[in-house]
Amino acid sequence: MFQQYPTAGRIRWLRLAIQLGAAGLILGISAFLLLVASMHVPGLYLANETGQYLQRLSVVSPNRIVDQNGELIAELFARKTGELTYEQTPASLRDKLVFVEDEDFYSHGGVDWGSVFRAAIINVFSFGYSQGGSTLTQQLARILLDAREKTLFRKFRETALAYVLEDNLSKREIITAYMNHVYLGHGAVGFQNAAQFYFEKPVNELSFAEELALVCLPSAPEHYSPLRNPEKLKIKMDAVYERMEDEDFTVPPRSEYEQQVVSMLRGMNKSPGSSAFGERVNDAPWVAEFIRLKLKNLLGSEYQYDSGLVIHTTIDAKLQRASLRETREFIAKTAPNFPPVRMQDGKVIYDADVAEQLQREYAQVAIGPMLFGMPGPGVSSRPLLQAAAIGIDTRTGAVRFMQGGTRFSAGNQLNRTIQMRRQTGSSIKPVVYSAGIESGSITVASLLDDKPIFVSQRNQVENDKDYWLPHNYSGVYEGQISVREALMKSQNIPAIRVARATGLPRLGEQFQKFFFPSEDTFENRFRSDETVAIGSLEMSPLEMAAGFSAFGNDGIIRRPYLIERIVSGDGQEVYSYSNRDEFQLNIPAERRVLDPAAARVMVSLLTDSGKYGGTARGGFTQGPMIGKTGTSNESRDAWFVGATPDVTTSVWVGFDEPVYSMRGGTGAGLAGPLWGRIMRHAPRTRNDWPSTAGNDVIYLNICPDSGLLATPYCPHKKREIFMRAHQPEEPCDRHTAEGLNPTGENNSTRDWSIDQNADFE
Repeated sequence: MFQQYPTAGRIRWLRLAIQLGAAGLILGISAFLLLVASMHVPGLYLANETGQYLQRLSVVSPNRIVDQNGELIAELFARKTGELTYEQTPASLRDKLVFVEDEDFYSHGGVDWGSVFRAAIINVFSFGYSQGGSTLTQQLARILLDAREKTLFRKFRETALAYVLEDNLSKREIITAYMNHVYLGHGAVGFQNAAQFYFEKPVNELSFAEELALVCLPSAPEHYSPLRNPEKLKIKMDAVYERMEDEDFTVPPRSEYEQQVVSMLRGMNKSPGSSAFGERVNDAPWVAEFIRLKLKNLLGSEYQYDSGLVIHTTIDAKLQRASLRETREFIAKTAPNFPPVRMQDGKVIYDADVAEQLQREYAQVAIGPMLFGMPGPGVSSRPLLQAAAIGIDTRTGAVRFMQGGTRFSAGNQLNRTIQMRRQTGSSIKPVVYSAGIESGSITVASLLDDKPIFVSQRNQVENDKDYWLPHNYSGVYEGQISVREALMKSQNIPAIRVARATGLPRLGEQFQKFFFPSEDTFENRFRSDETVAIGSLEMSPLEMAAGFSAFGNDGIIRRPYLIERIVSGDGQEVYSYSNRDEFQLNIPAERRVLDPAAARVMVSLLTDSGKYGGTARGGFTQGPMIGKTGTSNESRDAWFVGATPDVTTSVWVGFDEPVYSMRGGTGAGLAGPLWGRIMRHAPRTRNDWPSTAGNDVIYLNICPDSGLLATPYCPHKKREIFMRAHQPEEPCDRHTAEGLNPTGENNSTRDWSIDQNADFE
């Protein structure tokens, strides 16, 4: 067509084409320059004010939970960035990062247009989006935008924000922010966290190969993961190493580099599915969960994670870790001996439907898969033996450790120390005996009638039976037995005798003082019948520990608390403990529940009973200790509640569903040894029990046969402690001069000692 025009016409067409081409080029260049200029007007591309994006550069710090000495015991975070300053980032690591990701970082103004053009040409010829050409500044902008879609508009926004960053931050600040915020795979954000996750080292201890591995991750962290794809990572590392050699970058000799790579990959002991979230410090999982919920209530839901808070607690880190370890080990070792069974009247109840029983057993042990290689059920329906333990400072109520179960997981977050109430069995008897001692209904020397008793229940139509026939756990009845021996052997019938002698109204007063100061709570939870004397009431382990602390603290209970204070990231105190009822026990901060003299007498009694609780089998053998075992009906609950002058601890063992029994399991056989295993790690800073009893207690020689004051004719004399207000005054009339042999000695040979290896309930 062009050839049909005369020469002059062809020249005019050629001139016009050149002019149009030049105009197009000018327009294209102008449009490009206008686009570049527009990048410096961030409001055209960015949805938020630039200051909001800059605020996102602040370090995302987890909430840190520390113990009484400031030692870290748990972290709460949803996303944890690095916290390094520029000075804390090794120069060698920075240099490698710049070499791999952005060699012109220190010379460009935020965007490397040469790289952009190269990437554009490659993308055109590849008919896709294979290369981005982003600088470190642009990558940081992308992190702040939190936009992963590969679109042209996102690139405009990213570029605009990159200019904002370059205008407001120095190169040092940009590379530091990048190293703290870049994602490096498996939930690890920032080089600091990645180094700890992959290599279990701080960044300043990394080898050349380890640094190189980390700087190879930002472009595709999951693709080059050293846990999932070590061979792909090795290929990229080798390519970068060779380029470093060509460009005279300081590198170790090839042989040394290869040795470092092999050592690095062999040293990794994590599974491909591991996550940095699993690496968070969590030595106190139930404490952390309790605090998370408290933060929500105290400060708001936005403060539960990543707020940079430091929560100072009363926890003893050493004791907390010991409780976690000892509980897991003990239950793992013990559980096979106590499978869950249903029991009634001392007998195991078996399912009537044999087919149903076989089906359940199949689900539990998966016999088919074992025999034939078939796929079995992933989760067993068999109930798991559980344990809970909590310790508080005997004198202050400060929580020293909290172990809410065997293992904390998504399906096992029940905090059994505070969210569960179970029948206490004999562990409640000290409260019953203290009512008798304090009221004068009994003394330590009193003799109790340990014989079967019958209780009519004809007026209580809600019961299945019209009578109650309580019995001793051992099945043995001692006849006349002293208060000390009855509590030591944990005989049920004498405890009921004490309740009768004291009277249910007075016994109710004691329970109200110890556990239910609120009238409404008392009305709802106390039952006014004799079963309370042997543990029919349901209590939480925390309630039992708090109540028992009265015996070791001169009759005073101080309300338990866990959080001392909370400090914000900028050092401001946003919360401090001021007699708040943290556990919602509905009790005052401090109350006297027992006369000091009665408390001193109870310490004497409980010192003996504590010796027979199985704690020595757990390794607790030294220092003053008081305690009491407890086993509920059909061995559904096993307890040991005890105290040292430093820590009062309550331990429970059982199944979450109370329909299941630990056939043969007792407080002395299960809870006591676990108590001993935990408490052998407890501090021993106090060697005596505080007492203001003074002259209100008195020591007298009594005759064990009669419970009265000993005379010269009594064959045995026992020195006992009494409240001065309630002491025996009558001399023994059971023994006379006729009972003495010619040498002046009594012929009686009764042995009053007790086998300390025996288990008493």
